[in-house]
This record gives sequence, C-alpha cells and structure tokens, in this order.
Amino acid sequence: MVRTAGRVLLSALALLTVTLGLCVGTPGPAAADTKVAFTIADERITESSGLATDFDNDRYWTVNDSGDEGRAFALDSDGEVLGTLRFRADPVDVEAVAMHDGRLYVADIGDNKGKRDFVTVYYFDDAEPGSGRRSYRAYDFSYPDGPRDAEALFIGEDGRIYIVSKEAEGGIYAAPEDPSRQGVNELERVADAPAYVTDAVTLPDGQGVALRTYVSVEVLDPEDDFSRIGRAPLPFQRQGESITVSLDGDQLLVGSEGKNSQVLAVDIPDEVKEAAEGKKTPPSSSAKSAPKSPAEEESESTEPEPPTAGFDRAGTVMAVGFAGLVALIAGLFVVMIKKG
Repeated sequence: MVRTAGRVLLSALALLTVTLGLCVGTPGPAAADTKVAFTIADERITESSGLATDFDNDRYWTVNDSGDEGRAFALDSDGEVLGTLRFRADPVDVEAVAMHDGRLYVADIGDNKGKRDFVTVYYFDDAEPGSGRRSYRAYDFSYPDGPRDAEALFIGEDGRIYIVSKEAEGGIYAAPEDPSRQGVNELERVADAPAYVTDAVTLPDGQGVALRTYVSVEVLDPEDDFSRIGRAPLPFQRQGESITVSLDGDQLLVGSEGKNSQVLAVDIPDEVKEAAEGKKTPPSSSAKSAPKSPAEEESESTEPEPPTAGFDRAGTVMAVGFAGLVALIAGLFVVMIKKG
C-alpha cells in the first residue's frame, strides 16, 4: 500500500515537473520525434525496471522490479521473450540491468526505506537464456554516507561499476576499480546527479553517460567530472523506469513499468553528438597557433552567448527550486506514512 502510494506520488511529481516547465517557459531543446520500438507483452514481465542492450547477440535484457525471483529476460528486437536466465539467489529489490564487454550485470540496489546495510550486483560472463537455475558471482557494496535508494547502474568504458542514487539531491557512486567478492566494498561518491534518476546507460563511441529521470534524459561527460553536455525532455510515460541504446546504436530506448509496457525510441540529443564529434576531431596545432586579426578578436569578444548556455543557467535554477519542492512534498508524505 505504501509502495503504491509512493509511486503515485512520484508520478504526480513528474507531471508537476512538466507543468512547471511549461509555465516557466524555460527555453530548451524541443522534444524529439518518438515512435514505439516494441511492446513488452509477456505476462511474466509486469514491472520492467531496466533495459540493457546485448550488441553481440542482437538482443535486449530486462528485469522485473522487487518481488521477483532471481531472473532476467532476454528479448528480441520486437520485444518477444527469447528465454530467461534464472539464478540461485533471492534478490531484495532488483532495479537495473547492464551489459559491458559480454558481461551481464543484474543490480539488486533498490532500498525504498533506506535500511539496507549493503546492496548486491550479480554478474554473468556467459549470460544465456536457458532452463533451470544457475550459479552466479556477485559484488556487495555499501555507501560512504549511509543507505541510499537507487534504481540506476551503468558501467564505465573501463569496466568500472557506477550506481546512481534516486533522490532529490542524487549522487553518482563509483565502485572500486577492482572490487572484491569477499566482504563488502565501499562506494565512493564522485559527482552529483539529477533528481530522481531511474536508469542509466553508457553511450557508444564516447558520447557520455545518459541518465533518465521520469521526464528527461541528461547526458554527462565522465571525463569531465560528469558535467552535463546535453539534455532533452522525454515523452510522458506512466512510470518511466528504463533506458538503453537501440541495437543499431542510433537512438535511445526508454521504457515504463506495467503490463504491455511500450518501449519508445527517441533521438540522442544533438549537442551530445556534436560534443562527441568534437572529441574525435580536435583543432590542429597550426589552427591553435595562428594569430588573429584585431577585427577577429573584436568579433569574438562581442559575439552573443549561445542560447544553450542561457538554457543551462535557467534550467539549473529551475531544477534547484523544484528539487526543494520535491523534498518538501516527499517529507510530508513520509510524515503521513508514519502517522498512518
């Protein structure tokens, strides 16, 4: 009952975010054209809480939210279930799934009440759907600043594990570069995160890390202290919980919980593609050293600021204000629960 009420509250807050954005009129990128990539119609998948792309095997993986057994579902490009990977564990609250270098990660990191001493990330180097339960390997992690609810996990290009907490003032936490399977590994908070992140994925070709919230996708640069390099609104979904990259690598796929949930295809923000291209083609040394004429210097000094810079400042102010509003409403909700 409490969990259902909490989800209704968060959905209402997501809708409030959209409304505030429309009222304030903050300039920003227009919503990209969207289409339904596929529908997850299998009756066993009622709370798809994460998506991962298995490029090597031309398929996707998804997991159910808390309450399910230890399993992950392999999907084809049409969302049809190819089979399940079942493992001998009893997860507490699985919230994310990821693929990197042939390894499948299943993240048991949810903690709605903030009481878990540690969370667990299972992994499989030979992930294949099949019959029967199989063994697993896993890492246990604790937070340096107390328990955190989280629904997002991504793997860096170097294979390092990152968990993103789901809070009004969220954080990005990095696992040790070489975590141990013996004992509990302590995470390190390495950056702030947008409010209420529900999933994450590392983009191909060095384009950054995409974090999804209930209403937007925020792309960060892990090589620059996770600074934001792009943002775009997402189409409204009843409870947007997942994000991954399409099999062709050209678009983002975003999903929602619920029966017969639709997975939508949206464009990667243009500024993210431009930033990635800029990294691939740095200026030549001759261009850097070429002297500029007085007219060129004056032109550069008086050139108006790009619109995106203004959007970033206004967007930041609005995000901070809304985060405070979210925290206030969430606090009241907690009080109501305790009194009930």
